[in-house]
Amino acid sequence: MNNNPFDETEDNIRPPDKVKVEKLVEDTRSNYEKEIDDALYISMKEYKKQQECYDTYEEQIMEEYVNVCTKRKEIFEVFLFNLNRLIKYDKEIKEILDIIDPIIDSYCNQYIEFVILDELTYDKIFNTLDKVRLNRQTFEILKTIIVKE
Repeated sequence: MNNNPFDETEDNIRPPDKVKVEKLVEDTRSNYEKEIDDALYISMKEYKKQQECYDTYEEQIMEEYVNVCTKRKEIFEVFLFNLNRLIKYDKEIKEILDIIDPIIDSYCNQYIEFVILDELTYDKIFNTLDKVRLNRQTFEILKTIIVKE
Protein backbone atom coordinates (compact mmCIF):
# COMPACT_ATOMS: atom_id res chain seq x y z
CA MET A 1 0.00 0.00 0.00
CA ASN A 2 1.21 3.44 -0.90
CA ASN A 3 1.57 5.90 2.04
CA ASN A 4 1.17 8.95 -0.15
CA PRO A 5 -2.21 10.61 0.72
CA PHE A 6 -2.31 12.37 -2.65
CA ASP A 7 -1.95 9.27 -4.76
CA GLU A 8 -4.66 9.39 -7.44
CA THR A 9 -4.57 5.70 -8.17
CA GLU A 10 -6.09 4.79 -4.83
CA ASP A 11 -9.87 5.09 -4.52
CA ASN A 12 -10.58 7.04 -1.28
CA ILE A 13 -13.94 8.49 -2.25
CA ARG A 14 -16.88 7.52 -0.06
CA PRO A 15 -20.07 6.41 -1.74
CA PRO A 16 -22.88 8.99 -2.10
CA ASP A 17 -25.63 9.20 0.51
CA LYS A 18 -28.88 7.42 -0.15
CA VAL A 19 -31.65 9.60 -1.53
CA LYS A 20 -34.41 10.38 0.92
CA VAL A 21 -37.87 11.16 -0.28
CA GLU A 22 -40.03 13.21 2.08
CA LYS A 23 -43.65 14.07 1.69
CA LEU A 24 -45.20 17.13 3.25
CA VAL A 25 -48.22 16.41 5.31
CA GLU A 26 -51.36 18.15 4.18
CA ASP A 27 -52.40 21.08 6.38
CA THR A 28 -55.46 19.83 8.23
CA ARG A 29 -55.94 22.85 10.48
CA SER A 30 -59.21 24.71 10.41
CA ASN A 31 -59.50 28.22 8.94
CA TYR A 32 -59.81 29.58 12.48
CA GLU A 33 -56.45 28.05 13.48
CA LYS A 34 -54.80 29.37 10.31
CA GLU A 35 -56.14 32.87 11.00
CA ILE A 36 -54.87 32.69 14.59
CA ASP A 37 -51.40 31.70 13.34
CA ASP A 38 -51.42 34.54 10.79
CA ALA A 39 -52.52 37.03 13.46
CA LEU A 40 -49.78 35.83 15.82
CA TYR A 41 -47.18 36.15 13.08
CA ILE A 42 -48.29 39.69 12.25
CA SER A 43 -48.34 40.58 15.95
CA MET A 44 -44.81 39.25 16.43
CA LYS A 45 -43.55 41.26 13.45
CA GLU A 46 -45.16 44.44 14.79
CA TYR A 47 -43.73 43.81 18.26
CA LYS A 48 -40.25 43.29 16.82
CA LYS A 49 -40.52 46.50 14.79
CA GLN A 50 -41.74 48.46 17.84
CA GLN A 51 -38.94 47.02 19.99
CA GLU A 52 -36.35 48.10 17.40
CA CYS A 53 -37.84 51.60 17.50
CA TYR A 54 -37.59 51.66 21.31
CA ASP A 55 -34.00 50.41 21.21
CA THR A 56 -33.03 53.11 18.72
CA TYR A 57 -34.65 55.79 20.87
CA GLU A 58 -32.90 54.49 23.99
CA GLU A 59 -29.53 54.54 22.21
CA GLN A 60 -30.13 58.16 21.14
CA ILE A 61 -31.01 59.17 24.70
CA MET A 62 -27.92 57.47 26.12
CA GLU A 63 -25.68 59.00 23.46
CA GLU A 64 -27.09 62.46 24.20
CA TYR A 65 -26.58 61.91 27.95
CA VAL A 66 -22.94 60.92 27.44
CA ASN A 67 -22.31 63.89 25.15
CA VAL A 68 -23.76 66.38 27.63
CA CYS A 69 -21.78 64.85 30.52
CA THR A 70 -18.58 65.04 28.50
CA LYS A 71 -19.15 68.67 27.52
CA ARG A 72 -19.91 69.68 31.10
CA LYS A 73 -16.82 67.90 32.42
CA GLU A 74 -14.66 69.62 29.81
CA ILE A 75 -15.95 73.02 30.94
CA PHE A 76 -14.86 72.48 34.55
CA GLU A 77 -11.75 70.36 33.98
CA VAL A 78 -9.20 73.21 33.94
CA PHE A 79 -11.12 75.13 36.59
CA LEU A 80 -10.97 72.24 39.06
CA PHE A 81 -7.38 71.46 38.16
CA ASN A 82 -6.32 75.01 39.00
CA LEU A 83 -8.25 74.99 42.28
CA ASN A 84 -6.70 71.64 43.22
CA ARG A 85 -3.27 73.18 42.73
CA LEU A 86 -4.17 76.14 44.92
CA ILE A 87 -5.51 74.10 47.84
CA LYS A 88 -1.95 73.13 48.71
CA TYR A 89 -1.26 76.76 49.62
CA ASP A 90 -4.61 78.19 50.70
CA LYS A 91 -6.83 76.67 53.37
CA GLU A 92 -9.82 78.87 52.48
CA ILE A 93 -9.82 77.66 48.87
CA LYS A 94 -9.70 74.09 50.13
CA GLU A 95 -12.87 74.73 52.13
CA ILE A 96 -14.53 76.26 49.08
CA LEU A 97 -13.47 73.36 46.89
CA ASP A 98 -14.88 70.89 49.42
CA ILE A 99 -18.23 72.64 49.01
CA ILE A 100 -18.32 73.13 45.23
CA ASP A 101 -16.64 69.94 44.04
CA PRO A 102 -19.64 67.66 44.76
CA ILE A 103 -21.96 70.30 43.29
CA ILE A 104 -19.95 70.46 40.08
CA ASP A 105 -19.74 66.66 39.94
CA SER A 106 -23.51 66.35 40.34
CA TYR A 107 -24.04 68.98 37.65
CA CYS A 108 -21.65 67.26 35.23
CA ASN A 109 -23.42 63.92 35.72
CA GLN A 110 -26.80 65.63 35.21
CA TYR A 111 -28.13 64.84 38.66
CA ILE A 112 -28.88 68.49 39.25
CA GLU A 113 -29.19 71.63 37.12
CA PHE A 114 -28.63 74.07 39.98
CA VAL A 115 -28.37 74.19 43.75
CA ILE A 116 -29.69 76.83 46.10
CA LEU A 117 -27.35 77.89 48.91
CA ASP A 118 -27.84 80.28 51.78
CA GLU A 119 -26.56 83.81 51.29
CA LEU A 120 -23.61 83.46 53.66
CA THR A 121 -22.22 80.35 51.92
CA TYR A 122 -22.91 81.78 48.47
CA ASP A 123 -21.08 85.02 49.26
CA LYS A 124 -18.18 83.14 50.83
CA ILE A 125 -17.77 80.93 47.75
CA PHE A 126 -17.88 83.66 45.16
CA ASN A 127 -15.95 86.26 47.14
CA THR A 128 -13.13 83.78 47.60
CA LEU A 129 -13.18 82.59 43.98
CA ASP A 130 -13.34 86.16 42.75
CA LYS A 131 -9.90 86.80 44.29
CA VAL A 132 -8.38 83.92 42.30
CA ARG A 133 -7.47 84.27 38.66
CA LEU A 134 -9.74 81.76 36.99
CA ASN A 135 -11.53 81.44 33.69
CA ARG A 136 -14.35 84.01 33.77
CA GLN A 137 -16.62 81.97 31.51
CA THR A 138 -16.41 78.98 33.83
CA PHE A 139 -16.90 81.29 36.79
CA GLU A 140 -20.14 82.63 35.23
CA ILE A 141 -21.39 79.11 34.51
CA LEU A 142 -20.70 78.23 38.14
CA LYS A 143 -22.87 81.21 39.15
CA THR A 144 -25.76 79.74 37.18
CA ILE A 145 -25.33 76.40 38.91
CA ILE A 146 -24.97 77.77 42.44
CA VAL A 147 -27.84 80.11 43.15
CA LYS A 148 -28.41 82.34 46.15
CA GLU A 149 -31.46 81.65 48.31
